[in-house]
Amino acid sequence: MSTPAHASLDERLLGSQIARTAGSATQRRALTFGDEHWSYGEFDQAIRVTAAGLAAAQLNRGDRVLLAGTARPEALFTLFALARLGAVAVPVQPSLTEREIGALSATVAPVATVGDANFLRRTPAGGLRLSWDTDVPDAKTLRPDADVRPFDGWHSAPEDPAILAFTSGTSGRPKGVILAHENLFWGTRNALQRLDIDQDDRVLVSTPLAHTAVFSGLAQHAWTTGGSVVLAPRFDPDLFIDAVHEHRVTTAFAVAAMLGRLVRSPRWTTISDSALRWLLVGGGPPVKSLTLSLARAGITVINSYGLTEASGGVTYARPDEVAHHPLSAGRPAAHVELRIANADGAPTPPGVTGEIWLRGPSVAREYLLPDGAHTPAVDQDGWLHTGDRGLQDLEGRLFVSGRIADTIVTGGENVDPSEVEDALSAMAEVRDVAVIGLPDPVWGETVAAVLVLEPGASVRLEDLRTHLRPRLARHKIPRRLILVDALPRTPTGKLQRHALISAVRDPPIDAKDAENP
Repeated sequence: MSTPAHASLDERLLGSQIARTAGSATQRRALTFGDEHWSYGEFDQAIRVTAAGLAAAQLNRGDRVLLAGTARPEALFTLFALARLGAVAVPVQPSLTEREIGALSATVAPVATVGDANFLRRTPAGGLRLSWDTDVPDAKTLRPDADVRPFDGWHSAPEDPAILAFTSGTSGRPKGVILAHENLFWGTRNALQRLDIDQDDRVLVSTPLAHTAVFSGLAQHAWTTGGSVVLAPRFDPDLFIDAVHEHRVTTAFAVAAMLGRLVRSPRWTTISDSALRWLLVGGGPPVKSLTLSLARAGITVINSYGLTEASGGVTYARPDEVAHHPLSAGRPAAHVELRIANADGAPTPPGVTGEIWLRGPSVAREYLLPDGAHTPAVDQDGWLHTGDRGLQDLEGRLFVSGRIADTIVTGGENVDPSEVEDALSAMAEVRDVAVIGLPDPVWGETVAAVLVLEPGASVRLEDLRTHLRPRLARHKIPRRLILVDALPRTPTGKLQRHALISAVRDPPIDAKDAENP
């Protein structure tokens, strides 16, 4: 096996650091999946062989490729192989239905579809189809161990699109975010300026490939610094704990819903005695009770704020801030400007809530619309209007309170659902919680708490209100309590609030509704 040198390779290209490390530290471990391991040399070889297979299938620069977002090594090899060809990877969440994939495919108009047999069965027929599995009748086989001459070229430029990422669709139809190679590069620079990670770290990734944590998150940060990635096939508390111990994981990423499941495991405190140095938490406003529970168990938590449009994280809290500021997502990274804007777009004073705006080289410039047209993602001054609500304190720490569109207006007063959810999550009987606004003829909207209870637990509306009275203003306290078996969430645990509201208004779900007497 020969590994070409890429000393002059532009560092802004996605995957360039993998090629560099393969040339300078060939035997250093790059990837672990189950009992399989790849050194940087082997990782680079698998990418180059995969790229050769894609090139032989006539894929070219600028081609969009629908890519199964399953967490398996072949998906990573394909992602980086497409980057070398200058093609655009369109990672697809593995949980999407055949109908959803069809709608996404109609928007993207992909030149090719790549994935496993299960994914290909759910995608529209026709066109170029390649499978990591053998014996898929209508697909060519794409294997990283094929006996072919590896592809040694780079057909991409920093300004070329590398990823077409669809947002998780928590508040409506997902949007296509066009991320260039250089956007992803600056996203990683932002993270490495704030996170303590180097070549000795072993990063655990347990989110699907289609999540930013993989294509522009901790995995990329590890490979940029010459570290190692442990890829889990899915998130499961026991798998997470086993991986931390077995592979001596030092850092990991999780969203709050994942950590909520983790702390309910009777084994979760054992990770405080492992090699784990810190957990990066993102994907929504921090949950105070969860953050403090982890900190009390001796597990260092780094809260962050980021989004797909900004190539991942843009603010990171310091570990020593958790005890005194458990709801802070930290200060902005070096290569991003952050503004809290009022309705007129002017900056708000410290402590005043407004919309979070972002500007910088990691921020995407365009969206792809459902009709295939492109539209700017930023205004004429380069600001991304995130649609998220938040404030900064006098020291510049960001506190995120949720989506502006999710704000409940009851009797003329604004209620941030995340504030009420955080207070309710401290109740021992509550396993999962969402707070929504429902139409009310008197108040405009009424605050409703939708709860998933722990097995055997019971909660009445008055119990809930008794718990909240010392903690929240009267108008924030729910007037309705709805009990359900589960909340609709994305594969990474984000609440699909629009789906929940629709389900509660026209309930196809088994729910018990207790009205305020």
